[in-house]
Amino acid sequence: MKRHSTGKKFHRIKGLKKADPNAIISQTPKQIEDFIENLKSQGSLIKKVKYAYFQTKNGLKYPGLIATEPIVPNDTLVTLPRQTLLTTKQAFESPLKPIFLEYPQFFSPQFHSKWEYHQILAFLLYEYQRGAESKWYHMIVNFPKDVDYAVYWNTEDLELLKDDNIIKSARKNLVELLVTFQTLRYITDKFPNLFKPGVVTMDNTIWIHTSIVTRCFGGQGLKYVTMVPFCELFNHECADVCYDLEQQDNSTRYNYEFMTKKLVHGQHNDDELSITSSENSQLSEDDMSDSEFVSGEYNQYIEFDFDEFSQNSIRNFEDNMSFMQKTQIRNEELIKMRKEFNIKMNIQKDVFQLAIDCKAFLFQNIDFGDNFSIFFLEQIFYKLDTLIQQYFSADKSSYEVREEINKIKNHCNLYQNYWYSFQNQILKRPIQQKYNIFAQKIGKRPKRNIFSMEQILSQPVDRNCDYYTPIFKQENFKNLLMRTRDPFEKGAQVYFCYSRLSNRKMLLKYGMALEYNKYDSAFLRVEFFKYIKNKVGLWIIHRFKLNKLKRFKLKHIIPPYEFIVFCKLIYWNSNVHSVDTIFKIQDLQLERKALSLALEILLEQNSKFKETVEDLEQQLLDKSLGYHQYFAVVYRLEKLRIYRRNIYLINIIIIVLDKMMNGVPFEQASERTEYDFDFYETNRYILRKYFDQLKWAIYQSK
Repeated sequence: MKRHSTGKKFHRIKGLKKADPNAIISQTPKQIEDFIENLKSQGSLIKKVKYAYFQTKNGLKYPGLIATEPIVPNDTLVTLPRQTLLTTKQAFESPLKPIFLEYPQFFSPQFHSKWEYHQILAFLLYEYQRGAESKWYHMIVNFPKDVDYAVYWNTEDLELLKDDNIIKSARKNLVELLVTFQTLRYITDKFPNLFKPGVVTMDNTIWIHTSIVTRCFGGQGLKYVTMVPFCELFNHECADVCYDLEQQDNSTRYNYEFMTKKLVHGQHNDDELSITSSENSQLSEDDMSDSEFVSGEYNQYIEFDFDEFSQNSIRNFEDNMSFMQKTQIRNEELIKMRKEFNIKMNIQKDVFQLAIDCKAFLFQNIDFGDNFSIFFLEQIFYKLDTLIQQYFSADKSSYEVREEINKIKNHCNLYQNYWYSFQNQILKRPIQQKYNIFAQKIGKRPKRNIFSMEQILSQPVDRNCDYYTPIFKQENFKNLLMRTRDPFEKGAQVYFCYSRLSNRKMLLKYGMALEYNKYDSAFLRVEFFKYIKNKVGLWIIHRFKLNKLKRFKLKHIIPPYEFIVFCKLIYWNSNVHSVDTIFKIQDLQLERKALSLALEILLEQNSKFKETVEDLEQQLLDKSLGYHQYFAVVYRLEKLRIYRRNIYLINIIIIVLDKMMNGVPFEQASERTEYDFDFYETNRYILRKYFDQLKWAIYQSK
C-alpha cells in the first residue's frame, strides 16, 4: 500500500530532492577551496556535492551544497577521518588544560551544563590567535562573520515574530552569552601567557560561539560535542541524510538494507525520521518555558480533619461517661460502652486512612501537573470526600465505604496504566518505568540557570577531586561518514537533517525557519480553570502551584490526541463512564462532545490571529523583505497552517463519526470531505489509528 505521510506530501509540495532551476553555481570561494584541499590532504573524500547558492521565494540568496550528479540511497557523500574532527576531549588535552583544571566551575559538567561549549569556545579563540600556524586555521577562517540567528536580532525584528515567548527566550539566551563572555574574559586575563590582549573580545566571542552553536554535532555515537569540518555547509531540511561512524573493521552503524529502505525495523511511520543528527530529543525540542504558575491560597475548600473529629468525639464521650457515672450506671456497662467506643473509633480511623491512602497513591503515581489529569483527580478526591462525609454522618456503613474505596483504587490503577500507555505509545514520550514518586509538574519546572560571573566562580571547589578523567572516554571509530537514504536529482540542493527541530528552535539556533516543516509545532494555550467543577480541584491547583494554562503542542503529523483527552475529561463522569473511555474511543457520545469542544476552542484561538495563510503566502514573494522579515513571515505562516490543519482534522473526524453513528459504513463515511482539499490521502494516513479505534467502537456498540 502506498504511503501518503505528511513528510512525503510536504516533499512533493516543496520539490525537495528535485533539481532547483534557480540554483546559482559559481566559482567556489578560494577560502573554501583551500579548506577542501586541506581536508583532502588529510584523507577526506567529498563526492557528488559542490558549493552553490540558492534562493528564497523572494530572491534572497544563501549558500549550500548542490548535487553534481544523481545521488542514490546508501551514497556516502563525505568521508572525514577522525583526526579532522575537533572534540571537547581534544580541547581539554591542549595547552589550555591548566585553565580547565583551575576553573572547573566553568569548564566541568559537575558545575555547568554548557561546559563542553565553554571548553571549545576557549580553545577556538586560542587557536584563532595563532593564525595560519593553527591546525584548525582553515575551519576557523571559514566561520561566517554575518551572525544572524534570533538571539542577536534587534527588538524590532524580533517583534515581527509576534510571539512574546520566543522573544523572551532569545533575550534569556543573550543574557547567558553575556555572562559566558564576562566569565571567560575574567579567566583568560589570568593567563596572559596563553591569550594575547584583544583576543577574547565580545565580537570574537559572539562570532566563535555562534559558529559552535550552529555547527557542532552530537549524539549518534559521538561521545562529545564535535565540530565537523565541511559538513556545516549542508543546510537543514526534513531529508533522510545522516552521519554515521565507520569503525576500524569498516563496519558502520547503519547497514545496506537500512540505508536503502529495504528493511526498516520498527519503522511504521514515514513521519518519524529513521535517523537524526542527535539522540532522541523528546521533550527538549522546545526547551524554553512560558509557564506562569498559580500563586496565592484557596480557602473555599476544607479537608475533613479526622484529628479534630476524633478529639471532639472523645471529648463528647468522656462528658457522657461522666454524666452516666453520676447516674449510678454499673461499671460493667461503662466498660462495655468504652470498649465499643474504642472499636468504633478504630474502625473510623481505618476507613479514613483508606481514603487518605487512596489520595496518597494519586499524589505519588499520577502526574497531576500534566495537561489533563487534574480533571480525573478532582473527581476522585470529590468522591472520596463525599464517601467520608457519608460515613461519618452514618449515611453509609463501613462495609459500603470500604467497597467503594476499593473500586476507586482499582480505577486509579487503571488510570495509571492507561496514562502510562498513552504517554509511551500515542504521544511517543518514552517513560522507562511507571511513576513511583511524587510526579506533578512542580518538580519539573525549568531551573533558572542564568548565573552571574560571580555566582559561577564562587562555587566551592574540592582541589582533591578529579572533575574530568571519569568523563573522557576514548573514541575509536575511523571515519565520520555523511550518508543518505534519500535520492537527489542532479542539480538539487542536498540537505542534512540536523534533528527534529521546530521553527521556534531553528530561529533561536540558526536564524531561519522552514516552510512545510513536518516537525514544526504551534502551542495552544487553554485557560482550564473554568472547566474545573469541584472546589477540591481548585484547591489542588493552588496547593501545588500548577500552571495557569494548559499548553498543547499542535503538529502537522498527528491529530491533537492529548487535547482530545483533555476535552474528554471535562465531560467524563466517574459515576457514568469507565476509565478506559478517557484514553480510548468507547463511549461515542462522550467522544462527540469532546470533539465539539476541541473544535470550539481551536476556532476561538484561531480567530485571534490577525493574518491569514493566504496573506502570508503572498508576503513571501515580496522582494523588499530582508532575511529577518522573510523568516518571520515563514514562522507566522507555519503557525497558522498548523492551526488550520488541526481544525480541519477535527472537522473530518466529526463528519466521519456522525455518519458512522447514523449507520453509514466506514468506507463511505470516510470519503473526501470539504475539509480535505488536496490532502485527502495524507489526512486519512494521519487519522488511520484514530479511525481504527472508531471502527472497533462502532462494532462493539452493535
